[in-house]
Amino acid sequence: MSYFRPTAAGSNLHTAAPSTLHGSQMVLGGGSEGGRYGSVGESGGLMGEIQYCGSGGNSRSGTSSSASSVVDESDHCHMTHDVYQRLLANHDSYINANGVIKDGGGGMVKIPIPSPHRDEPRFPKEKFKTLLAFLFLFSNWIFTTASLALTHERVPNYKPLPDVTLDAVTTQEWGLDVSEIIIMITVYLCVMVLLFHKHRWILFRRVFLMMGLLYFYRSITMYVTVLPVANPHYPCAPKANYTSPVLVAKRVIQLLSGFGLSINGKHTFCGDYIYSGHTVCLVLAYLVVREYTPRRWWLLHWCFALLAVTGVVMVLIARGHYTVDCIIAYYITTRIFYIYHTLANNTSLKESGPSNFFERLWWYPLFWRFERNVQGVVPRHYEWPLPWPRRWSSKNPQRTS
Repeated sequence: MSYFRPTAAGSNLHTAAPSTLHGSQMVLGGGSEGGRYGSVGESGGLMGEIQYCGSGGNSRSGTSSSASSVVDESDHCHMTHDVYQRLLANHDSYINANGVIKDGGGGMVKIPIPSPHRDEPRFPKEKFKTLLAFLFLFSNWIFTTASLALTHERVPNYKPLPDVTLDAVTTQEWGLDVSEIIIMITVYLCVMVLLFHKHRWILFRRVFLMMGLLYFYRSITMYVTVLPVANPHYPCAPKANYTSPVLVAKRVIQLLSGFGLSINGKHTFCGDYIYSGHTVCLVLAYLVVREYTPRRWWLLHWCFALLAVTGVVMVLIARGHYTVDCIIAYYITTRIFYIYHTLANNTSLKESGPSNFFERLWWYPLFWRFERNVQGVVPRHYEWPLPWPRRWSSKNPQRTS
């Protein structure tokens, strides 16, 4: 809101201190004390303009060069005073109509200034969408295990393919167990980071969608191209030489009960090589922790990077995967992560248009429905995830990036 006051020719205007703010109110002051009878104030650092007139115009700072200018200034002061008095006398209906409150004494006017608020939150939880993302992940996980149950019957009885890494090292059977222990540690810590994040529902939704995409692609690649077993000594279950819905269902339940890991003895089916699920979990856990923890936690980032590299190396020395499996897994995981966050962090890429080629991705409509209400980059805010004990909860979590 701005004010314009017409002034007579030759009059002097002087700037005084800004208007006084009381709490959430802006105060416009005026009165006849000391010859001062007009002031206008604005919040936000704007200075109030005060026309200061005394008897005969002598109280104004500075002197007039001629008697005519003094007379003009005096007339201007009387004119301004007259206008001001009429405003004070008739401003009740105007102020009341506009929601402004008049303080009864001394011409003091208080204008309530409401605190800024948004109609919608910038980072809504949208728990139902998170549930849908989890269902997307779970369905693709089942799809992947069903693909493995079918692929197991198609594994060729050939010698292992030539591989630069596998041919250069001696097979270490314990390497696969070490890799899966590292996977459990990194995934557990990654889940803790997501749980303590203030916007955990958004982060879980993103991870569920990305993992669902990775499982979906893996279910296709392992089935269309079946490689021979990389480790001849791996305990693969005997083939049934037939397939049926009941057989596939039994194998799916067995794989799901062991979370797809070999360390618990449930993963006895072979052929899931292109691409490496171990590498996917290790790389994605590192990317999530690096993205959603403060930059100054560089030591944690380096630890996760070393754990990821160590886990992949352990898989290779155990001949659990071919080298190409790990390379493809790294490439696909990082591309999906980078593309997803590029889309999520740029509002212009959430809009349709001829220049938005990301819109042509088959999973773009799913991404758009999950991310359309997220306004900007998710900040690194943390809070206690449970309602108790309250002393661990923070009403105003601090940014730690």
